[in-house]
Amino acid sequence: MDRKALENLPATSGVYLYFDSKDRLLYVGKAKNLQKRILSYFKIQDSQIAPNPKNSVRIQRMASQIAYLQVQTTNSEEEALLLENKLIKTKQPKYNILLKDSKTYPYICIDLSKPYPILERTRAPLEGHKCFGPFSLASLELLESVQAFIPLVQSKGCLRGKKPCIFHQMGRCFAPCAGKISTQDYAPLVQEALNLLNNKEKLCARLQERMRVLATQERFEEAAVFRDYLQAVQTLLKRTERPEVQIILALQELLELKNPPKRIEVFDVSHHAQSACVGGMVVWLGGKWVKNAYRRYTLQGKDEYSQMQEMLERRAKQGKFPDLWLIDGGRAQALLATQILESFGASVAVIALAKEKANKRAKRGGGDVADVIYNTSQTWHLEAQDVRLQFLQKLRDEAHRFALAYHRLKKRKAFLG
Repeated sequence: MDRKALENLPATSGVYLYFDSKDRLLYVGKAKNLQKRILSYFKIQDSQIAPNPKNSVRIQRMASQIAYLQVQTTNSEEEALLLENKLIKTKQPKYNILLKDSKTYPYICIDLSKPYPILERTRAPLEGHKCFGPFSLASLELLESVQAFIPLVQSKGCLRGKKPCIFHQMGRCFAPCAGKISTQDYAPLVQEALNLLNNKEKLCARLQERMRVLATQERFEEAAVFRDYLQAVQTLLKRTERPEVQIILALQELLELKNPPKRIEVFDVSHHAQSACVGGMVVWLGGKWVKNAYRRYTLQGKDEYSQMQEMLERRAKQGKFPDLWLIDGGRAQALLATQILESFGASVAVIALAKEKANKRAKRGGGDVADVIYNTSQTWHLEAQDVRLQFLQKLRDEAHRFALAYHRLKKRKAFLG
């Protein structure tokens, strides 16, 4: 990348396109401020331009391949979004596809309300479905392993036909499309499939036995397939011994963090009519709450924003920063925390979690509210069943519990005089 190309970038909304030395389109992105967004990919020191080490490894890898760029300004951020979507759909840039595929881990879902439920691999948990995951790897092998033993319907298209499909000929489907199995006889198959998904040790034992039988029959190519299934499920089993590790890795990908967040500090404030204003910080480290690292703060601020500012500044003065700060609040709180950390020279990822109304009736008691994740520039709306959101909610709720307990203690002491 030529340094001159990074000079005089427009500070307006628009779309940017990155190309490599062979004129191949690497990435299309949109920005409210093209200058700030494009410069965030690089670290410029003297005459040297290098990928910004604050970005994820994948983003750094992409930045190292950029030979030149093009920009197209727009009249608004909304117009930039439409143009970005159009360019991605028509040009299919390499890294837009890779980054999209890496942001979520596959799930295996099944709709038990259907007469003939089907196991599906999805990119997010589906509402109304029983879901397994997320899986950082081997989800396809896990699904195929279960299907090798349990002849469930393989795809939705099979149910639309009137003749048995090729899976029936292979002995891997009982052809409900042709009326060869009733819903009553199909139900135990579904339960057996769920048992295998819930008990991967049992699945491994069955895979090992099938592999042994095929090998003794000198059907070595078929045995090799089951060997590969076995190795994949065994690897998955090792990864899922500690579910929170898998979730942390999923969060790393979602938030595009350089490293998995091992130590997470979570902040919340609590008050009633601006009396007994307090704050609480809780700490999550290596899959456990670190109770002796919890901190309570008596705050003087007149509103929640200034109270949060006071608490975060007092925490920052202590040094020894974590990998991630999780703030109870929205984008304003995420920006506040980021500015405080930068003033102390600390490199810490920041996200905020805020409850927002999901529809116009939410605040009138008839609608729903949903938690939304923010950082300084991005917003994530995850499904309620998403384990990544549920993990962050668990952290936020512990901070809320801790701060509220201190608030009640302060009020009780004030009441007793």
